[in-house]
Amino acid sequence: MKATIKIFSISAALLAMLLADIPLLPMQLVPDAQAIFGVRRRTAFRTAVIVGGAASAEVAAANNRAAVAQQQAVTAQQQAAAAEQQAAAARQQAAAPAAAPAPAPAAAPTPPPPPAGATLPLGSVVSALPPGCAAQAINGIEYYHCGGNYYRAVFQGNSLVYVTTKP
Repeated sequence: MKATIKIFSISAALLAMLLADIPLLPMQLVPDAQAIFGVRRRTAFRTAVIVGGAASAEVAAANNRAAVAQQQAVTAQQQAAAAEQQAAAARQQAAAPAAAPAPAPAAAPTPPPPPAGATLPLGSVVSALPPGCAAQAINGIEYYHCGGNYYRAVFQGNSLVYVTTKP
């Protein structure tokens, strides 16, 4: 008895589902496009992305237009300030009498070469080597040996000078 009730109830449920799925009847269990699992969710997501993408593109375009307008305003202000500076400089030049150009700053004087045979303290700077110096390469560095001093050539600004060192 229990088995016949189970078979009858399963058959009735199957028949109800088949009748509900006939497209001519006003009722259906699941619409056709949503019968495949996940189609409705993906379709809704794509619609949201497309709508959201179009809205964000419009917002980005509006922001871009605002940024361009702001940049143009800043450029115009900079040009006006530059023109004002040029005008002020021209007024100042016209008002000032013609003056002689300022002398160039003097370079730091370098001491003359030491006398031959004089021993200098380490770190002393000379503008030229004393006569009779011999070049020597020690550990891949070129030194000049003069009397009791070792010199190394270095640049001080744009000038070549020699500094007393210990090899």
